[in-house]
Amino acid sequence: MLGEENLWPGGIVPYHLGPSITSGQQQVILDAMADYHSRTCIQFVERTWEDDYIEIVSDVPGCWSYFGRIGGMQRLTLDANGCIYVGTAIHELMHALGFYHEHTRDDRDNYVTIHYENILPGEEYNFDKDTYWQYVGENYNYASIMHYGTYTFSSDWGNLPTIVPHDPDVILVDAYEKLRMEDSDANQINNLYVNQCALRKT
Repeated sequence: MLGEENLWPGGIVPYHLGPSITSGQQQVILDAMADYHSRTCIQFVERTWEDDYIEIVSDVPGCWSYFGRIGGMQRLTLDANGCIYVGTAIHELMHALGFYHEHTRDDRDNYVTIHYENILPGEEYNFDKDTYWQYVGENYNYASIMHYGTYTFSSDWGNLPTIVPHDPDVILVDAYEKLRMEDSDANQINNLYVNQCALRKT
């Protein structure tokens, strides 16, 4: 998570759907936003005049977003070839709110082992502990929408795990396999944005 200056004022996030977004893709994105609207204080609104906003596109490779509000137009990519899932959209939108991956939390070594030797070359940074993480009221959650699966970015998917949970009963599931965020995800969003959302006029 980042500082207040990187949060969206009032918890309101203007967005624009790029010309590459089809009607079917739009529905997936709206379903993801609906999870936020029903469980957090965040409001995604179609951009009108706002200078700071998210542009969502599907014609750029990868599933990717900036972390938090960076100022001006910032792109969020949901590649048509592999990223058009409700869970993936929720995951990337949570990045845009200012959240990093669950498995990069400073306390992650108490819960998982990262096998860097099994990670695709060039993707190791996705597993490094972030320097901005801060506690916002929830413990580590294997089921977080922000947690990678066992074989994410594996050099041999299905055979060489990149993340192994310390709890043998835990099965790590990728974001694209989920339809909603965890309660702990929603709680962290509400905790991080409590001051911003309180400023919003009703």
